[in-house]
Amino acid sequence: MSDWREQNELSQRLFGHTQAALEVAMLRGCEDWPLPEPPLSDPDFLVRPPQDPVKLVEIAHALLNANRAAFDRDLESIGESLVPHRLSLTADPAREARKWLDRRSDEVAERALFIRLETLLAQALDADAPDVDRWWVAIALLNGMSSKDSAISAQQGYHLMESIAFARQPGYWHGSATPGPHLVDWQEGREVTSVAPMQADVGGAFAAGWLLDRMEEADPPRPVLVEWLDIALARRTLVTPLSIIPRLNRMASDGDTILSSRIAALLPRAWDLDLEGAEELERTLLAREPQVRCALADALDEIIHRRGVAALPLLDSLLSDESPDVIRISTGSIRLTTTLDPGGFANRCARIVHQPDSSIHRRFTQTALRDYLVLHPDDRKGLTVQLWINGDEVVRTRLRELLLHMVDEHPEDLSSILTRITTMDGENSLDDLWRVLEVRSADAAAAWRNHIEQGGKRP
Repeated sequence: MSDWREQNELSQRLFGHTQAALEVAMLRGCEDWPLPEPPLSDPDFLVRPPQDPVKLVEIAHALLNANRAAFDRDLESIGESLVPHRLSLTADPAREARKWLDRRSDEVAERALFIRLETLLAQALDADAPDVDRWWVAIALLNGMSSKDSAISAQQGYHLMESIAFARQPGYWHGSATPGPHLVDWQEGREVTSVAPMQADVGGAFAAGWLLDRMEEADPPRPVLVEWLDIALARRTLVTPLSIIPRLNRMASDGDTILSSRIAALLPRAWDLDLEGAEELERTLLAREPQVRCALADALDEIIHRRGVAALPLLDSLLSDESPDVIRISTGSIRLTTTLDPGGFANRCARIVHQPDSSIHRRFTQTALRDYLVLHPDDRKGLTVQLWINGDEVVRTRLRELLLHMVDEHPEDLSSILTRITTMDGENSLDDLWRVLEVRSADAAAAWRNHIEQGGKRP
């Protein structure tokens, strides 16, 4: 069979699969009826919303079939992005590429529909001649496509929604590059004019908000919505017009554990944008299951870097959690309080060491014990003594390493720590320390052992 015939048959199969995917997406998108009004319209023509969802689905199919050649063009660009380079090293790269696309018909159809959707929105959001008929198909199709949890809908779907909110055609970049020698048209001494960020269009924000509402009201909320809100927080412009923080709060309260855990990772940026909303979101996450609180503890480093001393109550709350997993993860952030709250740092370290869970002790010795000994080499709270006596091998290995560093830097403090260990746990408890120290210096090991066990002179 010739390459042309194989390519034609592949195109027919993928086009049929795309038609089926369009049917499913449009039926799903039209379930949320009525559709929102278009952001742009010609004042000389009355906007007439579609009366029948079935008719709108037929129009969508007609628009897809009317430009069949565009599908073949789009298929080429989709192949360039999907087919891996290694297939070009095979005996027949073109045939292997066709097999590769044929096995991924679902992804090809999804990409093709997003390309078609971008074209529809470009026509509907043309400021000079907005096509209202294309708008109804586009918003229904985007609503249906956003119900699928995929990387394509997370990225391309968001940018189409953003275009709707700004009432600008897709691809219109609303930022501006910082002038400099890295740009081709840069000229030294030329006056720099700053470009004000775009503002959300009233009608566009309503339509985009309608779409987000449908995604939020789904049971359960569509997972891709969190990815959209994540990008929106980074872009910042639409946070207020689309009520991003309140949406996150509602979803964190009502959503499942996985969804709420994903939202917990967005809390640090929420603090940059809305103090009251972020505070409410924090309370909501703290009231959720241990898995959600673990995700919140994972975000502690970033929160402390952004908020400083104001984040310490959250840290203390998580360190007092009833779940050992939450405490263990939060322990990794204690080291950040050495400069923010030196006195409180030592007290937090003591609280951690008094926890019975060995995994918490391991986390503490790996992340914060060195900082504790730098600030408090005398260890008046006896944390090193307690950790050594607990006998966990992982903890002892790390602690032994830190104690050996004190041989030259803090011999007097080391003497006090080792004396307390032998007093509370017996002379033989330090055998591991002596063995390692002997490898480094037999004379130092003998002198220190004689000092601790026999009361000899401190080295």
